[in-house]
Amino acid sequence: MPHTLVRPDSGILQLRLDRPVLLRPIPFHAICEQHLLPFYGVVHIGYLRGDQRLSQAELTRVVEACAIGVQVQDKMTTRIGLWLHHQLAPRGLGVLVEGGYACTPVREGAALAGPTTTMAFYGTMRDNANQQREFITLATRKKISNHA
Repeated sequence: MPHTLVRPDSGILQLRLDRPVLLRPIPFHAICEQHLLPFYGVVHIGYLRGDQRLSQAELTRVVEACAIGVQVQDKMTTRIGLWLHHQLAPRGLGVLVEGGYACTPVREGAALAGPTTTMAFYGTMRDNANQQREFITLATRKKISNHA
């Protein structure tokens, strides 16, 4: 669904809104509600644009605001997703959070192999397995190429 924009020099640009926007990784830290110890990690956000767009800095502030206080990771994931779903109004939205917990070694006696991962999907991504798979694949890639 291309939109036409008129540039000040009378040139015309085609803005494609059907391509996903992926912002990753956005770091966070919070306090575990169950053990009152820190947890930390990164948030990956992918969305199919509606009429609005947020910059990396604005999305970072959303993540920071949603990570404030004592909480659990799955609620934080939902809080980020719901805020973006209602305020940004994207056609599709995916939020993937990878978190490491200071309380895990204390509780289990040894560190677990990897981070806890939680996800939330909204809009067209909610029921579209292909869009979910594409988002998860892009979000969890180790390196993003600088070449298109």
